[in-house]
Amino acid sequence: MTIAPAMFCPRCNKPSGDTEKCTTCGTRLKTLESAKRRGWVAVGAGVFLVVFVSAVWIWVARLMAGQTAQGAAGFIGRLNVVFALIVLCGALGMFNGWFQAHSGRTNRAIAFAILVVFAIALFLAYAASKAYSAA
Repeated sequence: MTIAPAMFCPRCNKPSGDTEKCTTCGTRLKTLESAKRRGWVAVGAGVFLVVFVSAVWIWVARLMAGQTAQGAAGFIGRLNVVFALIVLCGALGMFNGWFQAHSGRTNRAIAFAILVVFAIALFLAYAASKAYSAA
């Protein structure tokens, strides 16, 4: 007797007894093991994002440390907020990946929060660059 692998719909985030398509939305089903592997990949990507952005943040902070031009303080402050928000995105991505690696499902609230925080960081970076170039 062979046991079929646990299947779930990545779109609905629901388990399914069928082996091909979701009964609710018709999306092709994925195995629970493949979802857990993708979760561990997301943890690795989150760690990479946190480490890489933190290194760039430190490098940029050291480059900008001696700036005395008018408007530089506001630009540097906004830039620090942008870097902090991107590091937060990486940390949220790590947590979401860990959650998916253990449960096999993505946490949609965290995924949405990552998108919102990243959009805010993008907007702040754009506003900081416009404010600095205008001064």
